[in-house]
This record gives sequence, C-alpha cells and structure tokens, in this order.
Amino acid sequence: MKTEYRASIIALVLSLACLWTGVASAQDLKIGVVDLGRLIQESPQAERAKQNMATQFAERKNTIESQANSLRQDADRLTRDGSVMSDDERETLQATVRDRQRELQMTQSKYNDDVSAAEQKEFEQMRADIRDVIDSYADTNGYDIILGDSVLYASDPVDVTDEILSRLKASD
Repeated sequence: MKTEYRASIIALVLSLACLWTGVASAQDLKIGVVDLGRLIQESPQAERAKQNMATQFAERKNTIESQANSLRQDADRLTRDGSVMSDDERETLQATVRDRQRELQMTQSKYNDDVSAAEQKEFEQMRADIRDVIDSYADTNGYDIILGDSVLYASDPVDVTDEILSRLKASD
C-alpha cells in the first residue's frame, strides 16, 4: 500500500512536471528534494535568529523573573506571618500582592505577545533567506523542480538538503 501510494505521488508529480514543461519528457526533468525542517533547525540563520531573540528579550525576561520572585516572597510572608499581623497590615499586604499579581500577569502577557511578534518576524526573514538560496541553487544546478514539505519519500540522489545547507552557511 505504501509503495503504491508513493508510486502514485511520483507519477502525479512527473505528470504535472511534463505538463508544466510542455514537450519535456519525465526523463529530462531534474528533481530535487529539500528537508525544510532540517534547514530551519541547522542553518546559521536559525541560530542567529535564536541569538537575536535571546539578546532582544533577556533584560525583560530577567525583570519579569525578578518581579515574580519578589511577589512570591511577599505571598510566602503573607502565608507565613499573616496570622500574627495586624488586620490593617495583613489587608495592605494582601492588596499589594493582589495588585502585583495582576501587574505581573499583564507584563507577562505583553512580553509573550512581543516575543511572538518578534519570532514571526525572524521566521519570515529566515524563510525568505532560505527561499532565495534554494532558488539560486535550483537555477545554478539546472533543477526543474525542488520539492519541500509535502514529500513523503525521497531517495538520497534527489535530496539536496546538504547542498542548500552548505550554501546557507556560506551566505551567513
């Protein structure tokens, strides 16, 4: 069943390629496959994006962690010493803890939104860089089709991921 499915996918791709190229036969096509997940994980562009994110958000992350630790200490003090505090002192500390919890939640939410937006921006740039390198590689090496995410099987001779990864490293 698996072999039949692969054969039908390959036949479909080759048929579409023949239609796309007009008079070219399937034997004249040069087809390559790229493991996009591997490129995203191993490319220097991905590493640079991770470092940019870490650098960009390190100070805010440390501030949030510091606020959370301080809040936790006050909450622990309230739990530990609340029964021996005066009513006014306990109520003041409870209100302070509650207000700081809300503030911390809002700060964390804003931080998460900003991180998500920055990750999306970094991913879009990395994706554009990878696409440019794949296009250039295909043009330089005479490929008619380079397939990516939807490939279920590819033999080693058509897998060009290593070559694309080398070019990404060289372009960094």
